[in-house]
Amino acid sequence: MAQAKSIDELSAVHKQVASVLQSKFGRKFAESSTFRGELTYVVAPEDWHAVLEFCRDTEELQFDRLDCLCGNHFPEREEAPFEVIANLVSIPNTTRVRVKTRLSEDQSLPTVTDLWPSAGFDERETWEMYGIGFEGNPNLTRLLTVPDFNGFPLRKDFPLQGTVGGRIRWDFKGEI
Repeated sequence: MAQAKSIDELSAVHKQVASVLQSKFGRKFAESSTFRGELTYVVAPEDWHAVLEFCRDTEELQFDRLDCLCGNHFPEREEAPFEVIANLVSIPNTTRVRVKTRLSEDQSLPTVTDLWPSAGFDERETWEMYGIGFEGNPNLTRLLTVPDFNGFPLRKDFPLQGTVGGRIRWDFKGEI
């Protein structure tokens, strides 16, 4: 599928999504883009929850499924090196949208577990791998690494060699 270069080249459903989102949040979007027919919007961290809630609750959009929520690290962006991405799916409209936000080292986001309970696992993984906090998450504990692990292994500055981060453990009987 070819890359859509403008809103005019999107499907009718994507045009409707873009129109509804632009009319509600137009100036609050730091960026918007299309790639392979999918829409992406970048919002400020303080607008994160409101935009996602609007996407879920608005009749014209019906983004009823959080496909995944993940993080990324761009150390070359000194002011906001972290990014959190929510990939939303509207099953009734058979469409997708991606909502991103950029964060500084010490910023956190409000949890979206109140919108999609399954977000709890994605937020835990994002916190564990990147150190991005989610205020209000009911269970922000380690999911993939051992409880005494130190560091955030998916950050680009995480050491590739050595024993930083803990030790190899085989004594998990009864813990998993």
